[in-house]
Amino acid sequence: MTSRARIAVLMLTSAALGLAPSDARAHLFHAAYAPPENQLTRDTRLLRLMLDDPSERFDLAHQVWDGTTRVRLKPGGFRRWLVRPNEPGMVFKADYQLHRWSGSLKAEAGRIDREYGSDLTLRIETGLAERRRDAVKAALREMYVVLLRELLDALWLHLDQTEVAARLYPFVLRYYTVSLEGYLNTSHPTAATTARAALDAMARALGDPETGTPPSPEAFDQQRRRLLRVVVGAVGPS
Repeated sequence: MTSRARIAVLMLTSAALGLAPSDARAHLFHAAYAPPENQLTRDTRLLRLMLDDPSERFDLAHQVWDGTTRVRLKPGGFRRWLVRPNEPGMVFKADYQLHRWSGSLKAEAGRIDREYGSDLTLRIETGLAERRRDAVKAALREMYVVLLRELLDALWLHLDQTEVAARLYPFVLRYYTVSLEGYLNTSHPTAATTARAALDAMARALGDPETGTPPSPEAFDQQRRRLLRVVVGAVGPS
């Protein structure tokens, strides 16, 4: 991964990095654990909801995609949309200081296209314009395979810093759940089972700053490669 990609990954990590290290492991003990969100994953979740909405809010979906509008769900129903002015999200940069982030899904797709020679931006723009939700979803999944790989690379670089790794790992879970898990569960259940096992094994390999258990780099690397192999195999090129 290039230095630009590493910086971009760390800039996308949100204020929820302030979670205590014990919270990062909560999913191992509580089935209801919900990984934290940043603005990128929040916009992705809302975009997917709009794509599936029977009222076909493709115009609003495009505004969320290009970052011109932030959308929040109104209480009482996920099909009622509250449109607000652009509200930059709070994120951490590489120095772990809090900064405003005014990025967008489109900007991230453009960065990935430039870094890896993909055509995600064109595919998503075309899919939104032609109201082809499946095409948009497929490109988003491929986008998140790249983001997941970059985040795992960043985590690998900080594996010897157990508290930092424990705060980064929940975002690995969120990147997987927001755009990949549902598809694997329904279309590739065997791959989904393998992916979940790899995620849990990576969590155990992080080490524990509270007990002083050191990380296991070999086990972590083996499981991250296992996860990426099965996800790429199910989703396609990345």
